[in-house]
Amino acid sequence: MEYLDRKVIPILYSQRGNEVDDQNGEVEEAVRLAYKSQAVDSAELPARLRIGKENVFLKRTELYDSRVSISLPRSLRLISEKEASIKYPSSHRPEWIYTNDSGTVNFTFNRLEHRISEAELTSFTETMANVVRGTQPVRQWDKHGVRTTEMGHVMGYCQFSVQGLNNQIYNHIGFTILDQSVLVYGFNCTDEEKRDWQEPSEMILNSLAIL
Repeated sequence: MEYLDRKVIPILYSQRGNEVDDQNGEVEEAVRLAYKSQAVDSAELPARLRIGKENVFLKRTELYDSRVSISLPRSLRLISEKEASIKYPSSHRPEWIYTNDSGTVNFTFNRLEHRISEAELTSFTETMANVVRGTQPVRQWDKHGVRTTEMGHVMGYCQFSVQGLNNQIYNHIGFTILDQSVLVYGFNCTDEEKRDWQEPSEMILNSLAIL
């Protein structure tokens, strides 16, 4: 429990101190089919999501020496180390942070030293849910659990909103295993953007694959 408090919570929530940086879409059929294969053919991209009133194009992005693959909006950018230190003041900030121009929509990725097996992922997710609810100003808890993707990957997840300085922040945090270590990946946005982004962001996170 102490390890999770010290390592994971700063990654998820240190952004709240910088909040001043302040309909649902569908993935096209070709994209859904692409996710079912172990290797996604980049020729089938860009894919497209309807987010609010905009058509948002995706690109397949590879992380961790091409061990992790996920379809992210082309409009997002990978922030610099200097920006990351401001946005996430904790030294335990995510390794990869993709954000929009206003900094209000973010996808993050971080691999922890914590080593677990696939069989332990359910208990890990339950522990994480208890840690979040016990240490953070949770305003709404949507759900948490463990699922198996069409590609056979086991993923834990928590979906909830916390109180920020000036706004509520919606979070969707995922947990899976990369080389026997915990990979924490997630999405967050302001409460105003939750309506447009909640379902599309879940589709995007569900596109994550361990290769």
